[in-house]
Amino acid sequence: MARKEKRSNRWIKSEHVGEVVLFLSPRSPFWQMYWKTDNPAGATKGITRSTRETDLSFARLIASRKSEELFKRRHYPKQESKLQRTRIRPVVEDFVQYVETLGRSHDYRSKLKGRLNCLSDWMKERNLVFVQDVTSALLREFQVHLRTHRGVTAATANHYLDAVHNFFGFVIFKRMLMSDPNPAATGRQAELDRLPHRTVPPPTIYPDQINAVIEVASAYFDTQIVNIIVFVCEGGFRFQELQFLQVGDIDLQQREIVLDIKKPDPQQVRPSLRRTCLSPDGLWVPKSQAARRPIHISDRLARVIGTMGLGQPSDWVFLNQAGGQIAENKTLQRLKRYALEAGVLVEPNPRTGEPWSLLKWHWLRHFHRTRAHVCKIRRDVSKLAMGHAADPIHDHYRGLDRFAFHEEYAKFESGLDDALLQQKRPQP
Repeated sequence: MARKEKRSNRWIKSEHVGEVVLFLSPRSPFWQMYWKTDNPAGATKGITRSTRETDLSFARLIASRKSEELFKRRHYPKQESKLQRTRIRPVVEDFVQYVETLGRSHDYRSKLKGRLNCLSDWMKERNLVFVQDVTSALLREFQVHLRTHRGVTAATANHYLDAVHNFFGFVIFKRMLMSDPNPAATGRQAELDRLPHRTVPPPTIYPDQINAVIEVASAYFDTQIVNIIVFVCEGGFRFQELQFLQVGDIDLQQREIVLDIKKPDPQQVRPSLRRTCLSPDGLWVPKSQAARRPIHISDRLARVIGTMGLGQPSDWVFLNQAGGQIAENKTLQRLKRYALEAGVLVEPNPRTGEPWSLLKWHWLRHFHRTRAHVCKIRRDVSKLAMGHAADPIHDHYRGLDRFAFHEEYAKFESGLDDALLQQKRPQP
C-alpha cells in the first residue's frame, strides 16, 4: 500500500509587520499578506507578489503602510474629512496678486478680477459665499445667467468660464482649499454647447473664396490687406502675433519666422496694446507656452515678404499710415468690406438686418489648419505650427529637430492664386 504523503505548506515562514502578517516562501515565487479585521470570517487576505529580494523589501514597505492604516482605523473613528470653508472674495484677491507675479498686464488682471467678482456677486444673491459651494451644476446655471440676463455673447461667456477654470486651478493646487477635480474642468466649450444659445462654429472656407477677397482688395490697391491674408493663410498667425511681428523675427535664409517673448520699444506700441499685451516689465508674451514657435516660410510667403520692402530689425512688419502698429478693428472693417463685395459668407446683420460678411481674421487661421489637413501634414506638426496646446511629451521633443518640421511643412499648399498676388499700382 502506497504511503500517503503529507500535504506540504508552501508558506514556511511568517513575519509580523505591525498588525500585518507577511507569509514568505523561498520555494515559491510568491509572498502573501494577511491582517485581522472585524470580519467574523477571520483574517483578510492582501496582495500576492513575487519573492525576489527587492520585492521582499517592497512587501515589508506595503505591509507597514497597511499596518499604519489599520492602526488609525482602530484608534481614531473614521470621520468625513471636511476642508475648511473659505469665503470666495479674499481668495479672488490672492489669485489676482498671484497672476500679477506671472507678469500679466494690468488690463488682463482687471478683466480677470471683474469676471470672478461677477461670479461671487451672483453666488451671494443665492446665499453662497464659500469657495466650496461651487460645483459644475452651479457653473452651468451661471453660464445661462450670463447669456440670458447679462446678454453676453457665447465667446464672452466662454471667457468667464476660462477665468473660473484658472481660478480653481489656483484654489486646488496652490491654496489646497478643495480637492480635485476642478468644477470648471468639464470642458468649457462643452458647457456652452448645452446652453439654449449655442456657439456657431466657424464655417469652412475654400481657396476660391479667399482668392475672391484678394481680387477685390487688389482692385482697391489695398496691398496691406492682401499681405495680411497671405500671412494668416500661409503661416496660421493670430492677429496679435502679426501686430507684434518685427522684421528681425523673419529669417529667410532658414525659411522660418520665430515667435517668442520679446521686449519692444514701448513708444512703438499702441497705447491700447501697451495696457493689454505688455507685462509690467514691458515684455510681450505669446498666448501660451505652445505659442512660442517657429513658422515655416512657404515659397508663396517668401515671395510676398520680398515685395514688402521691410526696414530695420526692430521695425514692425505691418504699419499703419502713421508708421505705428496696425489696429485690428480697422483692418477687420476693410476685410469685411472686401468680403461683402466679393459675396463671401454674406448674411443679414443680426442688429441692422443689412447684409454683411461673417469673415474674420481668426477664421482665416482656421483655413490654414484645414489646408494643412488637406495636404496630409501630420497633426503634431500642424499643431506646432499653429501654437496649439500640446501634450507634455510633445512639448518636450518638439524643438529638437527643426529640419524635420520644415521638411514636413514644405508639403503645405494653401491654394491661393499667385497671379492675384502680383503688385498692382494705382492708375495716375
